[in-house]
Amino acid sequence: MKLVFTKSNLNKAVGIVMKAVPTRTTMNILECILIDATTNEIKFTGNDMELGIETIVEGEIIEKGKVAIDAKLFSEIVRKLPDNDITLSTDSNNNALITCEKSKFNIAGKSGEDFSYLPAIIKDKMITLSQFQLREVINQTIFSIAMNDNNKMMTGELFEISEGNLKVK
Repeated sequence: MKLVFTKSNLNKAVGIVMKAVPTRTTMNILECILIDATTNEIKFTGNDMELGIETIVEGEIIEKGKVAIDAKLFSEIVRKLPDNDITLSTDSNNNALITCEKSKFNIAGKSGEDFSYLPAIIKDKMITLSQFQLREVINQTIFSIAMNDNNKMMTGELFEISEGNLKVK
């Protein structure tokens, strides 16, 4: 695999998916960011089995592939690189090479096949609201969410659409 990113695009994508990467887990693969460039777009995925985040990153795919890279280490490297194009390439053993100007970093990656994928979401029910209406619905129900991160599922709201109606719990 060989990919080229701008630093701003890469830093933004890593920041987004890092929110779903656990700090401690019994499954080492979950401490990684999955970089999937097997199609015509580059997807970064973080998953802690409760919360999963996937984002599409702008970049150039020179050679397609997939790899899981240690999230904390990758994030630190990307943050400290100079503002220039960053090249990420992997070999057949999933070893990643990150290069930017004169900087070169080697990271032992893991097979992307071992990473737990997010479930497919079927987008069959849609509703259109104005920004004002959505803000009002959230303001009327926000009192019910948890204030701490002990259970991430309780820090959000459930949106249900049925028969053209939106219910927020």
